[in-house]
Amino acid sequence: MNRSFFHRVFPPPKFLKMPAGGIDISDSSIHFAELKEGKSGLVVSGFGEKEIKKGIIEGGEIKNIKELTRILSSMKEEFGLSFVNVSLPEQRAYLFKLRVPELGYGNIRSSVELQIEDNVPISAKDAVFDYDIIKEDDGQIDIELSVFPKSIVDGYLDVIKDSGLIPLSFEIEAQAIARSVVPYGDNGTFMVIDFGKTRSGISIVSNGTTRFTSTVDIGGNSLTKAIEKTLKIKTNEAETIKREKGVMSREENEELFLTMMSIVGVLKDEINKHYVYWHTHKDQYGRKRPKIEKVILCGGDANLSGLPEYLSTGLNVPVDRANVMVNVNSFDMYIPEINFNESLQYATAIGLALRNT
Repeated sequence: MNRSFFHRVFPPPKFLKMPAGGIDISDSSIHFAELKEGKSGLVVSGFGEKEIKKGIIEGGEIKNIKELTRILSSMKEEFGLSFVNVSLPEQRAYLFKLRVPELGYGNIRSSVELQIEDNVPISAKDAVFDYDIIKEDDGQIDIELSVFPKSIVDGYLDVIKDSGLIPLSFEIEAQAIARSVVPYGDNGTFMVIDFGKTRSGISIVSNGTTRFTSTVDIGGNSLTKAIEKTLKIKTNEAETIKREKGVMSREENEELFLTMMSIVGVLKDEINKHYVYWHTHKDQYGRKRPKIEKVILCGGDANLSGLPEYLSTGLNVPVDRANVMVNVNSFDMYIPEINFNESLQYATAIGLALRNT
């Protein structure tokens, strides 16, 4: 994927282009990815994963600072990490749209701060926020605002710094994913599903901006446990069956089919609910929302056989697995070391790494 004409004609000075890895921290694992300039453009210079034991992070909140710091320190040494962009858990974020008077860019932050308490259940002094400008019109500026409790951000900041890493930015997972799976310059509207191990993120990206996020407590581990319980087998055997069979048909094993559908069906219902709501409700300014053009799947369990086909039933749009390299480079120019199925679990990390390109 070629980057902007301006970037190519007027590249930033080398001292402003420090390589930075993307660190995606979830309740069950840490993924990292790093990009660098190659002869044919951007290439993946490193990637890796570390599992996190249950209880270290719960619902996006760090419960065991010492152990998480140890894991990140070991990753720093093993992979030679230094500067990093880090994900923040979207289930702890508040994301909403706001309109402020056009009083000059220097006054936007103070104007936003005055309105935080009207939109989220935390005080401005206890919040950390950032925003993206969507458009300017008739003396007004529409912005997309993301707000986090300061205690959550401080916890991640302390762990990153104590592990010896140098944080350049923090960002909501959904925003990083959008950067990796939606082609640069595509102003269409997409629903993005991050089907992870312990939960699934549902977001809607429109005109290059993340407009909505939601989290469902359903992930690939739920399917593994269901297979394990139904067939009375070990976890590793259940995981193998899940990978080999995917979303199976009723004819193969009706009992197992009904068990898996009771889980995947909930995710499908959530997707359908958000899809219908987006199209049947106007935005906060009374304007009709743009039509969702495609549903994009990513995450560690997005490669399950039959999943896109199953989720697409009842929707009037295609459901496809993400190409998380679409903004890194063209496959005609570069074949990454990470394979396609594995790359789906690195969507957030690659999106974070793309911040500095």
